[in-house]
Amino acid sequence: MTKITEEHKNFKSFERELFQIMCKIACGLIQQYLEWRDLTVMALRDKSRFRLIDKNRASTIKTLFGEVSYCRRYYYDYCYSRYVFLLDEALGIKCGCGLISENLAERIVHECADKSFRKAADSISTLTGQVISAMGAWNVLQRFVETICKQEIRLKELNDNGSTGHLGRLPIPVLFEECDDVWISRQREQRRKPGTAAKGAKMIGTKPGKLPMHVAIAYAGWTQSESGRHSTANKIAYASFGKPSEFMEMFGTLLNHRYDMDGVVRRITNGDGEPWIRTAAELNDSILQLDPFHRCQAIVRAVSDKSDRKLLFNAIDKKDINKVLACICEMALDAQDESEQKKLTKLYGYFYNNKDSFLTWQERGVELPAPPKGITYRGLGVQESNNCLITQRMKHRRASWSEGGANNMARILCYRATIGLGAILGVLPEPEPPEAFAEPMSAAKSPKYDGRGYGADWLNAPLPFDNAFKTHGREAIRRMLRMKPISDLSFI
Repeated sequence: MTKITEEHKNFKSFERELFQIMCKIACGLIQQYLEWRDLTVMALRDKSRFRLIDKNRASTIKTLFGEVSYCRRYYYDYCYSRYVFLLDEALGIKCGCGLISENLAERIVHECADKSFRKAADSISTLTGQVISAMGAWNVLQRFVETICKQEIRLKELNDNGSTGHLGRLPIPVLFEECDDVWISRQREQRRKPGTAAKGAKMIGTKPGKLPMHVAIAYAGWTQSESGRHSTANKIAYASFGKPSEFMEMFGTLLNHRYDMDGVVRRITNGDGEPWIRTAAELNDSILQLDPFHRCQAIVRAVSDKSDRKLLFNAIDKKDINKVLACICEMALDAQDESEQKKLTKLYGYFYNNKDSFLTWQERGVELPAPPKGITYRGLGVQESNNCLITQRMKHRRASWSEGGANNMARILCYRATIGLGAILGVLPEPEPPEAFAEPMSAAKSPKYDGRGYGADWLNAPLPFDNAFKTHGREAIRRMLRMKPISDLSFI
């Protein structure tokens, strides 16, 4: 007791050292289990298909308790003409993140989605028995996303073949969609030069050093908790850089696998008036409406006088878009300040270009089919609050991103917050076809015709002196080539 007190002056150090000891014990138990399981796999394997090549192939897997070194057996598969570790395949050790346990990989990904890579590495190294660097955490995240990208490709293939429902096909009569752009800071080497960046921003409407990331969400309606709080039901989100057509194609694929689109009677799209959102709504035969938040935001930014704002809001309440445009036109003509006049002119153009989608679906009196049990229909406009899926990790921490890195992180954030990472990883890609398929042979046939190991064709070659007179010396040579004992020594 005295020795323990002297070595551990406080409970913190004692707890930490005890944790490390238990992690070492757990690593030893895992090693014993893996080697015992390897013996079981060897005994239960199909010996006519899998031939043992090596009994001692070392490997190391990183777990929540630390690194575990173990040995397993190496086999040759006659069926697919390949070499395999049956233990790794039986336990699924080799995943998309390399020789890292699935629990550790998921823990690293969740930490990286909430914190910077450096802080995530510190948390993993402190709370588990595994020590990892910031670059190591980054590598695990990239490999994890590579697996997700393969699943997305597989979803597209299934969607093209007419197979859907792999993300939980939900029967819904109405689908609500909302789209927006989030401006993400780009890394320094990917930014434009200072002189051309400002010029480009002025010409095409971009921001220097930033790039718009397309974000879209879809949901079936709203649910109400016992406390009266409403939340979106059965939501799915997707975000990425790139062309709007490619973005909407992937988003449409996710919708086909998530919802029963054949049963959807109405689709309502809420947006800020961007051309790509309007195009997507037209292609999907969706009711497009201008986001009420952006509608009010545009008025507040352009109209400084509160009485004029109230006049416009009253016209909107009366659902009279023509009166709204007429009031803005009068305000622009009466404006004395040139900058204020430009703002009002821009506001007029913004509302005029979105005249057909200015009113919401409730203001237009659109009738929707009855909602499912437990679902209610409300006004759209939750996109700005849902942008926090992206902005909290990628925008509000003075972080800058490459296009590939931002796309990878956006996938993790969207899937984790909506359908869950397990749902997207559950869509397994088709196995790669073998290079040379061979029919499985019986144990008696295999050594006779195929030989063993590498370059065994010489076993099928004819022996010397087959068609010649066989003396004792020639027979001895033939026996040695056949690796048979020489029992007849009478010729000596």
